[in-house]
This record gives sequence, C-alpha cells and structure tokens, in this order.
Amino acid sequence: MWYGLPANFDDGAAVDPLPMKILLYGLIPLSGLYFLLEQKQFLRVFSRFSPFIVVVGISCLTSIVFSIDKTASLKGLAAVIVLAIPPLLYRARYGNVEAFRVLGRFAIAAAFINVLYTAAFPQFAIMRGSYAGMVKGAFYHKNTLGQFCSVSFVCLLSTEKFGRLRYSTLVRWAAMLCLLALIVATKSSTAVVLTMFGSMMLYGIRVIHIYPNRLFRSFVVFLLFVIIGFGASFVYLGVASAVAEAFGKDITFSGRTNIWEQLLPLIWDRPLTGYGFAMFRQPDVMEEYVKVTFDARSTHNTYLELALNIGIPGVTAWTLFALTRVFRKMTIVDPDPAESGARRKEIVIIILIMLGAMTEAGMMLAPFICWPHMVIALSELRPRLRTNRNQRQP
Repeated sequence: MWYGLPANFDDGAAVDPLPMKILLYGLIPLSGLYFLLEQKQFLRVFSRFSPFIVVVGISCLTSIVFSIDKTASLKGLAAVIVLAIPPLLYRARYGNVEAFRVLGRFAIAAAFINVLYTAAFPQFAIMRGSYAGMVKGAFYHKNTLGQFCSVSFVCLLSTEKFGRLRYSTLVRWAAMLCLLALIVATKSSTAVVLTMFGSMMLYGIRVIHIYPNRLFRSFVVFLLFVIIGFGASFVYLGVASAVAEAFGKDITFSGRTNIWEQLLPLIWDRPLTGYGFAMFRQPDVMEEYVKVTFDARSTHNTYLELALNIGIPGVTAWTLFALTRVFRKMTIVDPDPAESGARRKEIVIIILIMLGAMTEAGMMLAPFICWPHMVIALSELRPRLRTNRNQRQP
C-alpha cells in the first residue's frame, strides 16, 4: 500500500519502488539485531526444515543458476526471504494466538485506511482504463486488495463464544463491514468466492475438532480431502461463474485461459530448472512470451508461475509441503480453545491462498501482502515464551 499508485495501467505510469525498497531493506538490520540478541531462538527457528522445503530451496537456487536474468532472480528470492523471517520469528516466539491478534489489528487499520483513502483520493483509488470503476484502494491492483480483504476477513472472524459487548468488538465488526464493502467494490469474483468459502470452512473445521481421537480425525480429514479434491473444482467453478456473471465477466476468468494456453507448453522447455526465480513476474518477460489483446502483467496462476520459475520439482514439493501441513494441523488436538481457534484460522488461510493461487499469480513464494499470513499459518514451532512458562510451573 502506498499513496498515489497509478489508477490506469494503460497510461504507462511508473510506480516509484523507493519507498517499498526502504521498508523492505529496513527489515534486514532489524532481523540482524534480533539474531544478535536472541541467537539461540534464531537458530532454533532455522535449524529444522521439512524435506519438502529443502527440495524447494534447492530448486530455487538451481533456477537462479540457469536464470535468464540472474540479477532479477536473486533480488526476487532475497525479497521473499527477508519478508518471511520476521513473521516466522514472531510466530515462534509468541505463538499463533498472538500472531493472529497482531494480524487482526493490521487488518482493522488497513480496512479503515483503504476506505478513507478511496473516499479522499478517488483519482488514485478507483481504477480506469480496462478496469474502469473497480476499486483498488491504496493497493497497486484491485485483485491484490480483494485477496488481502478475503484473508483479513477470516483473521477477524471470532472463534470464541460471544461474551460481553465491548468497544473493541464494535471496532472489529466495523472493520469487517469495511472489508466486505471493499471486496464487493473490487468486483473480484475470486475474492468474493474465497470470502464465502473461508467463512464456511472456519466453522466447518470446528466439527472435525470436536472428535478427540486423532486416528478418527485423520480418517475424516482424509475423506474430506478426497471429497473436496473431486467436488471443489465443480463447486468453485459454478460459484465463480455465477459471481463473474454478476460482475459482467465470463467463465474464462477475464481472459486468463488464453494466457495459460500460451504458457503451459513453456514448462516442458525447462521442466527441471525453470526460467529463473521470479522471472514470470517481470512485465518484459510476460510481454515476450504472451501475446494477447490486453496487457498481460502476470500468469494469473501461481502454480503455473512457480513451474515456469523454479521447475516442476520445486512447485510439486511446495504444494505437497502445504498440503501435508494442512493435514497435520487438522489432526492436532488443542485443549486450549484460543489455540484451537487460531489453528483453524491457519488451516483456512493456507487453503484460501492455495485456492486463490489457481486464478492469481504471486500468492506463494513471492513478496505478496499475504505472504506473512502464509508463513505464520504454515509454521508449527511451539512458542518459546509459553514453553518457558510451562517449564517454570510445578
């Protein structure tokens, strides 16, 4: 988010990257300071990796070696790592409950900021050209605003019993209404569908967590994966089609299928190494390989983008890593209601981002605004502060 981002891409207005670079590079010395102060904690976080993550890491490094633009690939990987370290450290130190509390506060602030920004600066907040009338707020693109609002709405949903009405609750409800209004104003069918699915999944998963037996829950989760795997595609396409028609779009996802048809054959030219990390997020690369009647600035599919960037082994390992984490989180029994609610949010956020990645680019392994959400949700480290408190108790 930033002030004055262009509302019409057809004008060729450039985005000044300096403020974003300052914010991004500012995380490096802060992460270094944390390492000096908490070396044991830092090493604990990064001493254990899933074998899938090792494969992803090797694929990313290999893709850089064979990249068509090594400098851009190195910068892209550095941005992803720099943005992943702080939320991962925070999640490991304070736990998922506190992490989602902070994400919720940011979501509330962002909701109000974008509504006020749209009202005060409509010349920047409301898109023109081929996206005329669609609200993007302080974001670069209306799809980014829609995806962020969908994930943020889930973060703000309550998983606890309704208690006494408080001022903070009223503020949270007002922010949720703002998020819903922004989702509708973006006219993003993907965002609308993800918000509906996310809300239903958050409370649907609670039914699974009622059963304390882990083996039974594993069996239920396995059946759900099979059912969802076959049925979700039909349901998702049906709902997406209805929503798209309501916004005056078509089931071809606003020209996405045309882009995919041109990019899919390119995967088999470099199936193992890809074209280089973050390459197909570069406008000049997209312009070189995709020929359509409109300005295609992305692949509009994260899995396709990753396959082109880091190769088939890398995207396969990353997908399996995310799916296994969802499965394990579903089968874990949390006696603490707060932690159980936070874990359900982790599951939903992973699924939402993975579903959104089917029609949007850069939602995983990219410096995207929901990347910290994904990092926090995928983490399984126990909070150090809670562990220390438990050890001091008799």
